[in-house]
Amino acid sequence: MLNMNFSQSLSLDYNADRWQPSPASGVWRYPIEREQAESGHVTSLVRFEPNSYFPEHQHPLGEEFWVLEGTFSDESGDYPAGSYVRNPPGSRHRSFTREGCTIFVKLNQFSPDDDKWLKVFPDQELWITGRKGYRRLPLHQHQGVHTSVLHFPEGGSFPACCYKGGLELLVLEGCVQQGDGHYPALSWLRFAPNSEPELQLTPDTRLWVRTGHLATR
Repeated sequence: MLNMNFSQSLSLDYNADRWQPSPASGVWRYPIEREQAESGHVTSLVRFEPNSYFPEHQHPLGEEFWVLEGTFSDESGDYPAGSYVRNPPGSRHRSFTREGCTIFVKLNQFSPDDDKWLKVFPDQELWITGRKGYRRLPLHQHQGVHTSVLHFPEGGSFPACCYKGGLELLVLEGCVQQGDGHYPALSWLRFAPNSEPELQLTPDTRLWVRTGHLATR
């Protein structure tokens, strides 16, 4: 098991030495959360070399991914950088890439009744500009769990709040500062339920953000 105590807050800066080969040739994994070696709850980065693929596999409790770079593909289509996809519980696919790609993926973390397919593409112009100086791209919400991407053009402070259901961040661009810690792109931070994190952001920081999902873990 890896980082499966959800009452524990964690801040992991990106370290390229953490990449590990997967069972599929040309596919590399960067483990973040892992319940079992090849099943159960998983959060990771996955890097596909050009013309590599991962054999057909099932997602017992769903799969979601955000494409960080390149173009990820499966039988249903091509997903360029900035795409977000949710494949519901029981779905299966064979994933591959032609040019190479890197994705952020979470496996087997859906509620059983969260059974809708979802695809969000970067050209859909779904960004919302708020009054607090940042933009928000809403991706998904279900039973109090909210997933979005936040963009802070001028940097500044992350929205202050008591995150009763927990908070999870992946730094997509820019840098997050927490106390003396500095977390550049591809760093991952998780804050336990009822946390009140104080985070500072450099200009043009983008974050993948989830709230509300840790209270029942």
